[in-house]
Amino acid sequence: MPSLKIAVYNGVKNVGIRESELPQISHPEDVIVRVDRASICGSDLYIYRGDLHATMSPGVSGLGHEMVGHIVEVGSEVKRFKVGDRITAAYSVSCGQCDSCRQGVTAHCETTNKAVYGFGNAFGGMGGAQAEYMRIPYAEAHSEKIPDSISDDQAFFVSCNLPAAIRGIQNAQIKLGDFVGIIGLGTVGQLALRLAAKSGASRLFAIDKNPSRLKRAREIGAETILSGPNVKEQVLEMTGGKGLDAVIEAAGQPDAFDLSLSLLRPGGKYSGLGVYLGDNHPFNIGDVFLRDLNLSTHGFDNTHPNMWTAIRVIERGLIDPSQLITHRYALDDIAQAYQMFDQASDDVIKIAIHPQGL
Repeated sequence: MPSLKIAVYNGVKNVGIRESELPQISHPEDVIVRVDRASICGSDLYIYRGDLHATMSPGVSGLGHEMVGHIVEVGSEVKRFKVGDRITAAYSVSCGQCDSCRQGVTAHCETTNKAVYGFGNAFGGMGGAQAEYMRIPYAEAHSEKIPDSISDDQAFFVSCNLPAAIRGIQNAQIKLGDFVGIIGLGTVGQLALRLAAKSGASRLFAIDKNPSRLKRAREIGAETILSGPNVKEQVLEMTGGKGLDAVIEAAGQPDAFDLSLSLLRPGGKYSGLGVYLGDNHPFNIGDVFLRDLNLSTHGFDNTHPNMWTAIRVIERGLIDPSQLITHRYALDDIAQAYQMFDQASDDVIKIAIHPQGL
């Protein structure tokens, strides 16, 4: 039987390539996709570093959830797509018909039980996108066809990072003239920064520990602050003691959450994009109440509702996410790609994976 290569989790900070049988149509709403481009998401590092080890099957569990590719086979009930179409799929697998999906909370699909590509047995045991081919169940419910005007390098951002950043902007409710902070300038933070610049913010404050990422923020007009013990004092000085109207937190660290709240002016809005897995972190709810702060998170993100918005954002030239790609690897070199991404050297932001070869 024909085989394919897939990236698999072998153990803590140990990923590799395994030969596997080609995926097959197992449900009439499935499609099979040849993956042309994939990537490593910041959330994949939770797996790589062993935080989800108990949910993984070493040597078996596939990796990755960001992708774009061409359909090579369709199930009998698939009407919206055909063989040859280029599509991307939301990272969370949703049926489109259950109560959660109908309310737009697609990441909490009751049919798939919150399944996520490449995230182990606790999230559906789905195959990953860091593979030559993958099966996409319920394809019509959480996939979108990619227009010819959008490149593969742009398209894979539509599966996760760009819709997440869009939701962060929506939750921040940015108004014309607002002072907006972005904490954490990885891929999602960089995208949110660029979207905030297009959403009416009059001043952008970019905060990160990485000088190279701050340099990228300055290139689009942001005022930058190197992470440290005096960030709050610097922001207050820069804003005449007022603080920020909104903070988009894309770091996923408890101290970044605390910092975000401290930077907000009364009535300010916290928009959380960072990933928190089981963190138990106390904070002063009385302070939130007395200062009329508004807190919202993207949580277990409902990507699909914003995928078409992400496509329009790229098509209309508002931002080009492919500018954030800093490195490229063939699928065979997936171990080196993860190692580089994990080390977070100064110049690494987004790594593109080429399953069909460079």
